[in-house]
Amino acid sequence: MVMLYKANNHCLEGRVQALFEPTAAVHKHDTRQSKLFYVKKANTTHRLLSITVRGIHIWNGLASDITQLPSLQQFKKRLKSTLLSTYL
Repeated sequence: MVMLYKANNHCLEGRVQALFEPTAAVHKHDTRQSKLFYVKKANTTHRLLSITVRGIHIWNGLASDITQLPSLQQFKKRLKSTLLSTYL
């Protein structure tokens, strides 16, 4: 999730950043998911389990108040507390 947080804030280097494409860059019109990452098609199990597919599915499922936090430390802390609260 840290990698996706960095991709969301454009903190990755060029080639790695290009793996995570926002939906707004794919569609020329505004969509409901324009603030999320675009999920590319996957035909193999190996591809389905990669961070560029599975990670994006998990990221897109997070609440926007978590994904829009201003610092990485705040993001990690809130993500951890959110995930642990579902098990307590």
